[in-house]
Amino acid sequence: MAEATSLLLLPALDLLSTPSSNKSSYKSTFESLLPRLRPQDKTSVARLDIGLVLSASYPLSTNTCRSAIFGLIQNLLKQTYSLITSVASQQNVDLDLPGGVDIRVFILEPRVDRIPQKLVGKQPLSGPIVDIDTFVLSDRSYKTIYSVEGEAGEGHLKQFLTTWGSKLKDEPPPSVRLPSGPAIVSASATDSQPFSTTEGVASVTAHASVAVGGTFDHLHIGHKLLLTGTILSAEPSTASRLITIGVTGDELLVNKKYCSYVESWSLRQERTAEFVDSILAFYPRKTSPNSGANGLRTTEYIDHPGPNGKVVRVTYKSLQSSPGVEESVTVNYTQISDPFGPTITDPDISALVISAETRAGGKAVNDKRKEKGWKELEVFEVGILDAAVGVEDEEEMVRQRETFDSKISSTEIRRRLQERSQ
Repeated sequence: MAEATSLLLLPALDLLSTPSSNKSSYKSTFESLLPRLRPQDKTSVARLDIGLVLSASYPLSTNTCRSAIFGLIQNLLKQTYSLITSVASQQNVDLDLPGGVDIRVFILEPRVDRIPQKLVGKQPLSGPIVDIDTFVLSDRSYKTIYSVEGEAGEGHLKQFLTTWGSKLKDEPPPSVRLPSGPAIVSASATDSQPFSTTEGVASVTAHASVAVGGTFDHLHIGHKLLLTGTILSAEPSTASRLITIGVTGDELLVNKKYCSYVESWSLRQERTAEFVDSILAFYPRKTSPNSGANGLRTTEYIDHPGPNGKVVRVTYKSLQSSPGVEESVTVNYTQISDPFGPTITDPDISALVISAETRAGGKAVNDKRKEKGWKELEVFEVGILDAAVGVEDEEEMVRQRETFDSKISSTEIRRRLQERSQ
């Protein structure tokens, strides 16, 4: 059972800030916030949405190909999720389990005066990066808005509340300020050149069809980082995007440890789809995205014989398409029975998102495509969550490793669920 959702507006540090800066700034923030969100009802899960508000040092999101900024944004997400997991481990706060907190991170673009006015407040399908006006107008309901002390935090909260007051009639949720610490920026970082959106433009490809695969059992922060990277890699400027999410079939998981606690394919697909929806679609609150067969968000269940034949297809339509072109995003949740899935049956897929642990799998996919005479996929890699973020010394890191891993491992989650049942 899910409790009401809270929102944290968290200023992204400057682009070249280090993980130490992130820890210095926001460890105290999460130490204050996570314990207070822990639900009293041990059967419930409290949800926290985090809007990471981009600083001026980041490329303007609407002017930059997502492929060009993939590394920058996924690193920001990785550092944030790593710090959250580290603090949760130290504070003994469960993540993504009953009695714990379900945390989801997306990116907010605050520079609405610099993006085309035709886009301001009108980017319902641009997630996981969305302008702050579109976000304020979206169909999100929060019981509390948290922000951080300091000039940047105050500025973002003011922008959020001002936009709310000018465009919405109801009262905004109550706001609470959380402590934050000073950022530490290394000398080498301050001397470095800022990111240029013109560097390597010739080699940057905008992808309209991207893929990822995984078990997605007991969806956790590692999965969330991978899925967010996948949505990020699909270019919003393309009229029609296809995101293929391969979800491993049940028959391949029977030998997993604590297999009796492996979730069914249907449940894993549903939870994956619910998470993707929360970081992709920001429809205005006055619309009815799920109304009827012609709604903005529709779901189709496909079950054809043969490999990759079982698909749950979710289609998102834009509110305002260009003349003669219907803008949309289609997400295919495909049951896979081998390590390759649709990447070797669909020649139009052009990019694959992997984690560092599955690098060999990405190479195997491209080897198969080369054998078929197909173009190789561009491979985007998300980083590994770092237990050392937020930890003071080596001994503490060793002590924490076990609890950190338990929050980003499906096997450990299943083990804990089994222990709870005994």
